[in-house]
Amino acid sequence: MSSYRTIEFNGIKLCINDEVYEPAEDTELLLSIVKIKKGEKVVEIGSGSGILSIISAKMGGKVYSIDINPFASLATLCSSKLNNLDIDVINCDMLTCLRNITFDVGIFNPPYLPFEEYDDWIKYSWSGGKSGSEVLVNFINTISARRLYILYSSLSNEDEILEAIRKRRMIINRKIEKTFGFERLIALELNAEGSIS
Repeated sequence: MSSYRTIEFNGIKLCINDEVYEPAEDTELLLSIVKIKKGEKVVEIGSGSGILSIISAKMGGKVYSIDINPFASLATLCSSKLNNLDIDVINCDMLTCLRNITFDVGIFNPPYLPFEEYDDWIKYSWSGGKSGSEVLVNFINTISARRLYILYSSLSNEDEILEAIRKRRMIINRKIEKTFGFERLIALELNAEGSIS
């Protein structure tokens, strides 16, 4: 893993390279609301460097990290080893490689910019489809979990996202917003109807 360099983010050592999304303000915002109980089964989609998975494991979760980008999967694996954590890392497109698994928690800091650019692996980390919400809506529609932690941008189609949440009968339990220049980032904690966080 010599092509990877080590950085530190929120006191956690991480492996990244030019094909892996480096944690930024969006990561920090989502991280600020994630709460994992000991023993909860957690899946993070789009793990990138692995920071959200690592924090979830440190909180006591049994974590599965999935990324479509093979460089990101290797980065997550490298980061988990740097932090002496046992995380199941899977190189896969969303949840297509898992069958009939229900999680306690799903985490996704999705690509949310309204672009379709997939000619480099790094572009998967920001290309959210034409509306900027397609990848996140797909996640909301396919994940089976009692609680979700997600993030989206004011540049995405917020109506599509909120409609997907409503159709899945998820309740917004917590919402945090932060503005960066002309963009507003929104982090949500969602609970399935009838479940307690």
